Formats: sequence, structure tokens, C-alpha cells
Amino acid sequence: MDRILKFILKLGKKDREWVLEAYYAILENRLDALDIKQMEGRKCWFRCRIGNIRIVFVRISSGANIIQEVNFRDKEPLQKSAPDTGW
Repeated sequence: MDRILKFILKLGKKDREWVLEAYYAILENRLDALDIKQMEGRKCWFRCRIGNIRIVFVRISSGANIIQEVNFRDKEPLQKSAPDTGW
């Protein structure tokens, strides 16, 4: 089981529903209703905020989104150690 799914399954029922709804909206590129901000210093890295939970994702050149991390806000973000995909 991957770490993102494991994290989501540990959440309470209401939080899990909200995170899964946002997760699939990001994958389907339905970003209008979400709280999305671009990560500082990264062209194609974004974060979606759901309460104190953050979904970090990358938008690739084809327009698709790849989710990199789902975690609580106070955890160390993955994006500091990952390379920029550049476009």
C-alpha cells in the first residue's frame, strides 16, 4: 500500500471524504472549487489546502496533475527535496 493511501485511510471519516473528493478533483483537473496555491520557487508545484491537510501536486506539460504528497500542514513538505520538473 502506498504512503498516500495509507495516510488517507488513517483519517477520520469526514476528513477522509473531503481529502478523497479533493484528491480526485485534482487528478481530473477540476481545480475551480479548491484552495490551490503555487509553491514558492517552483513553477509547476502546487498545494491544495483542506483544513490542516495539504495535498502537494505537480502539473506536468501535458496538463495532467501528479499528486506527490498528502500530509498534515506541520509535517516537512516533500517538495524541498524533489527536483523541479521544469516547464
